[in-house]
Amino acid sequence: MNLINPYRFAGETGYLLDDYTGASAGYSLRALSSSYETTDTVISARKNVTDVEAFTAEEVTDGTLEAWAATGTGGNAYLRAMFDQTGNGNTAVQLTGIKQPLLVSGGTLLSDGALFDGTNDFFDCQFNHGTASAQSIFTVAAMTDLTANRILIDGRDANDDGIGMFYITSSDYMRFHVDATDVFSNTSLSADTKYLFSGIYGSTTSTFYEDGTQTDTDTGAPSSSSSTTDYKIGRNGYASSAFWKGNINEVIIYLDDQSANRAGIESNITTHYGI
Repeated sequence: MNLINPYRFAGETGYLLDDYTGASAGYSLRALSSSYETTDTVISARKNVTDVEAFTAEEVTDGTLEAWAATGTGGNAYLRAMFDQTGNGNTAVQLTGIKQPLLVSGGTLLSDGALFDGTNDFFDCQFNHGTASAQSIFTVAAMTDLTANRILIDGRDANDDGIGMFYITSSDYMRFHVDATDVFSNTSLSADTKYLFSGIYGSTTSTFYEDGTQTDTDTGAPSSSSSTTDYKIGRNGYASSAFWKGNINEVIIYLDDQSANRAGIESNITTHYGI
């Protein structure tokens, strides 16, 4: 598939959230739902100190965002919010300027996704999974550095309470964590490489997938994953102790078991991003 821009709707069989309904949150610079192509805004961006503007997926790809960033700023813009394309209102937001990841550099949109600095960039998704007994998370991301622990998404109340997805440098694997249970990618990861990471927790089983291939499963998973801590993208959920360093393109969260739809969801994502 030949994509002009990795965020634009092109080549998929349909809009992901229209075809696979019921998600609790969907964040991306591309349109995951039909109304977000040209009507509803997918992001809010910032240039200078207080100059803020919202953009549709079309405006992200047609040069509108880049032209806005280039006017009077030297061409840099930062991602301030990712609007929830499920319609549930779970906006992922970061209002503090120094904690907003770079999105446009020198007038050019970063094609690999918003660039998190590994120091303090992150988003608060403004919702938690509560007492959900099943959950599915699909993410597209790349790390620019593999020398420290990196948190991709986290909704834990404490070290062993809740759900998260993160890289542990001591093992060189990505982990999908459900309470005290971990399932892993089973191959060493590479820096500056885009991956699709999928974690599905189905009440009694946790399973992890890397680029659509199952890498690990645990049938002894806990029967509860209760947490009241808001999901964080790019940071530890309960402490500011580890941050993502690299790019994040997309995060989609279902508070149920999407095993039956996993292949279709992953196919839409891998087709779009060429993974």
